[in-house]
Amino acid sequence: MGWRSKHAEKGKATREMIENVLGRTSLIRGDMSADGAFRIDGWVEGSVESRSAVVIGESGAVRGNVTGTEIVVAGKVFGNVVCSGHLEILATGKVEGDIDAKSMRIETGGLFRGTSHMKSEGATVEEELGEVPPYKAEIVAA
Repeated sequence: MGWRSKHAEKGKATREMIENVLGRTSLIRGDMSADGAFRIDGWVEGSVESRSAVVIGESGAVRGNVTGTEIVVAGKVFGNVVCSGHLEILATGKVEGDIDAKSMRIETGGLFRGTSHMKSEGATVEEELGEVPPYKAEIVAA
């Protein structure tokens, strides 16, 4: 993968926004948190939390939860993903954990194992589904 995904080229996770870069040979044991964006090409054993974008490169892996506004996964995430904006799992990406995102796209070849929940901000489940009429059934033996 190059520096960007197709989604990132549209201006979502641009190079200018990325303030924190973890190189391929790096290993972090512990939680990472910042206001600025992350690009992770190494290994993180702990959670990653950003008030901006998070990009997990092809060689990157996180064993812990990932939180951000726009998240692109080209590597591996073994934990839950919470994304207040758009989540994209690229063809080389793998997420094993639950996802909570406003919107999501998985490219062909991308892997996701877990459960996902997508909703608009501030909406309750009842508001999203609308009122469901009570189910009534009558069984007639023939």
